[in-house]
Amino acid sequence: MRSPQRRRLAAAVATVAILAACHTPPPVVAPPAPADLVVLAPHPEGAPIGAAIVTVGAATADLTGAGASVTARAGQPLPAPVVLPADEIARIFGDALAAMPPPARRFLLYFESGGDTLTAESKALLGEILGTVQARTRPDVSVVGHTDSTGAAAANVALGLRRASLVRDLLVGAGLDDALVEVASHGESNPVEPTPDNTANARNRRVEVTVR
Repeated sequence: MRSPQRRRLAAAVATVAILAACHTPPPVVAPPAPADLVVLAPHPEGAPIGAAIVTVGAATADLTGAGASVTARAGQPLPAPVVLPADEIARIFGDALAAMPPPARRFLLYFESGGDTLTAESKALLGEILGTVQARTRPDVSVVGHTDSTGAAAANVALGLRRASLVRDLLVGAGLDDALVEVASHGESNPVEPTPDNTANARNRRVEVTVR
């Protein structure tokens, strides 16, 4: 004959077995599909930005304009692009944007015809160039001379180099570290406005200073 204690234990075991048999396991919830957020962030200095095309399978989304974005998820249709507000972009990408170096700045300095004399307007840019360099933590500066197509090509390479060297010397004289500057010449080979040979062009007589 079973003792009362054994009967209570057997009843408890039976109750647990019944509860276990009646228990329905919770449904398995699949994790969300991985997502990629693509955003055209505004230019930090307000300059125009480009465009981007996001492709997932046969679907594409065209992103144009600051803040245009699309979220692509594996195995799901590509949604229509939306514009993210600037404060939302800062919230999501603020740390990454802050860690990026500032964008390169390019300055165009123009010359009088046939020589290495800067125009008055271009001379006035030297202070702004120097200030841009000084605002960078680890700057480097490229100074590239150009000419129009008047004269011989070889002579124009030499003239472009004289122009670039003049600008370098003016910047160094104003306080720029000479070790930061790289000087080169393209002569007449890289015009802003393509022209026939032996054609004077004020926009092609230039030095391009790029500060990174």
